[in-house]
Amino acid sequence: MITGVIKNKVDKIWTDIWAGGITNPLVVIEQLTYLMFIRSLDEKEIETEELESMSGEKMEKIFPQTDTGQMMRWSRFKDKDPREIYNIVSKMVFPAIKSMHDGHLPDITPEGNIQEEVEEGRRETSFARYMGDAIFLIPTPQVLQKIITGLEDLYTNDISELDMQGDLYEYMLGKLATAGQNGQFRTPKHIREMMVELIAPTPDDIICDPACGTAGFLVSAAEYIRENFEDTMTEKQWASYSGDMFTGFDTDRTMLRISAMNLMLHSIGNPHVEYMDSVSKDNIISSKFTVCLANPPFKGTIDAESINENLKMVSNTKKTELLFIALFLRMLKKGGRCACIVPDGVLFGSSKAH
Repeated sequence: MITGVIKNKVDKIWTDIWAGGITNPLVVIEQLTYLMFIRSLDEKEIETEELESMSGEKMEKIFPQTDTGQMMRWSRFKDKDPREIYNIVSKMVFPAIKSMHDGHLPDITPEGNIQEEVEEGRRETSFARYMGDAIFLIPTPQVLQKIITGLEDLYTNDISELDMQGDLYEYMLGKLATAGQNGQFRTPKHIREMMVELIAPTPDDIICDPACGTAGFLVSAAEYIRENFEDTMTEKQWASYSGDMFTGFDTDRTMLRISAMNLMLHSIGNPHVEYMDSVSKDNIISSKFTVCLANPPFKGTIDAESINENLKMVSNTKKTELLFIALFLRMLKKGGRCACIVPDGVLFGSSKAH
């Protein structure tokens, strides 16, 4: 549960970033996301090292076992001089996470040059996949140090477990109160939870949000499954839970980075989040999912040429809300179920498409 103390600390970090000149809430969350991800990698590495010393077995590491590789760890750079921290994060850690494959960071020089080729067959994490066009925007060493100190204080004193990390991220995402350019709008948590309870997903479901935004619906579905089935899930169901069970599509790469991070903070290690315009010809998915949960965009224009023909056959329109309903019908398996938010026009519109 996020308390007033934690909210005050988050708001303080937020104010420090605003004072540094970053005022767009989406950019603030994006920059915080990178730093939270960097910290979570070091936490995982520390766990691996503890396991290694207990078992005596060699284990695969995230960070390269070189001097520069170890410099990139949060626990090693967090207490350094602000200018040194800034150099390490902007020139070394940031380029390295942009080239992360199979949970492994490449070795890098202090100038930011990657020192190793990516091995054939190594997979990118969902988060790293969308880091290609990410930009490090924190303006000064002082602002970066304040954020790192604030996050470190939060994590060490206030949030110990994974659920709390997820709640913290949810609180930050709650600051995205305004709708985006194409009508993206974050669905309030209590409405998402009500929709998930009505659908009642199980560990055998395959769940999709074709307009996922920050992945709120997928997170709510994951929390519902853990609350209700955690003690009875089989190994196969857990494997599905951390990988194929959750799928999200979006046309905004920033949102995809944020949603991958959000899912990872909720124990979904390798979520399937993809860049795709769900109602376009690129999306040919049919009869694949057992559950669809969504709050699709209702505004913004759509290119009539790009709309998938089999959606137009159901409802010949440019209205995204109608196209998404046709899409849910196509993507769901027989007997699948869907909860989605629609504007009242869907119920009362009198055009032929409606």
